[in-house]
Amino acid sequence: MTPARRRRPSSAARRNPAKARQRAKAAREELPEPPEYLKRLGVRPRKALGQHFLVDEFLLGDIADAAVRDADVPVLEIGAGPGGLTEELAKRAKQVVAIELDEELAALTRERLREHTGLHLLAADVLDFEPIELLQESGAEPPLVPYVAVGNLPYYITQPIVRKLLESDPAPQRIVILIQREVALRMVGGEGKESLLSISIKLYGEPRLLFPVPRQAFWPPPQVQSAVVEIERFERPALDLTAGEIEAFFHIVRAGFAQPRKQIHNSLVDESGLPRDEILAMLDDARIEPAARPQHLSLQDWERMFRAFMARFPGELDVIERGRGDFTEDFEDDDEDGPEVFDVDFDSDPDDE
Repeated sequence: MTPARRRRPSSAARRNPAKARQRAKAAREELPEPPEYLKRLGVRPRKALGQHFLVDEFLLGDIADAAVRDADVPVLEIGAGPGGLTEELAKRAKQVVAIELDEELAALTRERLREHTGLHLLAADVLDFEPIELLQESGAEPPLVPYVAVGNLPYYITQPIVRKLLESDPAPQRIVILIQREVALRMVGGEGKESLLSISIKLYGEPRLLFPVPRQAFWPPPQVQSAVVEIERFERPALDLTAGEIEAFFHIVRAGFAQPRKQIHNSLVDESGLPRDEILAMLDDARIEPAARPQHLSLQDWERMFRAFMARFPGELDVIERGRGDFTEDFEDDDEDGPEVFDVDFDSDPDDE
């Protein structure tokens, strides 16, 4: 019997097999139908910007309700997109300053929502400005403080935005964000579930999980589930530490979480290189069980450990790798455009190539 002949790949596929596979996948999968208003706008989500638009009307209303407790308090929205959440916020708050990185999308949304006189939409990168600068440049009427921040944040940009908001001056009195569910759970932490991320946030405010958001609520749907988190910002940090002490404090916390599956005394010995008996004595000073794992330690436990370390090892802090409480533990990714969390391929955009 004559064996079946193998089909040779096309010349294009031989020249660029990766692009050929991408085109084949695109041919098998179609972008789900968008809501009618997005059809009218001609909006296409851009993968490079991690765009997944929340389109469920009920959930948009729920997020706006969570963000706007007082209509007189200005709202800073990060990532307006096509304006689904923006519109709901503008119905509830007298002043909404919405920021959108995509200039074309910002122009479309500004035109669509032009009847909302209290809405000010800026095309800008929120990481390039302090929040108060955006509020001031928008043309919104004073007073601009206090204010609340809200946003549907792409996974890959969550870390720097949360950090900027919490460390800004003046900071928002509350932050309401829609993020990946797994990150939301790590952000909230809890007994036996703390992380570098949750400890970093709890220094500045109280995180709380509000409600889950299913994949099907987005267009296009991501591969991950999402959740809404609220952070109630403290008037001052939860610990009585100077700016320099806060940096030093996170040297210790980062060292403790460097190997989260290990007992705390082993992690500190490995990261510092200090003698084990001295680390054990320091933990005894701090009333910390040496066999405890970092996820079981509260913010106050870490403060006692920090003060005990500084008292027993003055001048020895540099033996631990320098670091800050910069929320990077749960967000690091080598892909500049964000992780591959998409169900579908997007139309190529000349600006992204």
